[in-house]
Amino acid sequence: MAIFRMTRIEPPEWATKPDLNIAGVAVTEYAAIQQHRARLIQTVHREVEEYLNTPGLYYEGQSFPDRLRMTGAYYIGAESYIAHRDPTWFQISVRCHCLERPKAGVPREDDYMGLEVWLKCIPGQWSSFEVFRNTDSSSI
Repeated sequence: MAIFRMTRIEPPEWATKPDLNIAGVAVTEYAAIQQHRARLIQTVHREVEEYLNTPGLYYEGQSFPDRLRMTGAYYIGAESYIAHRDPTWFQISVRCHCLERPKAGVPREDDYMGLEVWLKCIPGQWSSFEVFRNTDSSSI
């Protein structure tokens, strides 16, 4: 099977506004992370593609996820930043919404699968984001 390439898009007009949750992260710490947002998004994108290209993820027939239902586009629907202390590090969660092709009677694409990518960032290594735990998937 060919590699499934994904494209990140801006949230569609019909989507709920993206949610941002920040807990225990100082404004200066959040700003330091956001200075490297391009790298953060690149890391999330790589993880989304790796997850969706996991061998054995897709099965014949009625299974989830069904690669044929997905458009190959996703958008970021939520972000969460949580500070941990002693030692200090930041847990980042980025919730991606993968789109499905229009269904009969529905004139537009719709949310199909949620992927929650978990990252870890350490102060002083702001541009270095590592995958913190398994990427979680859900039907949405």
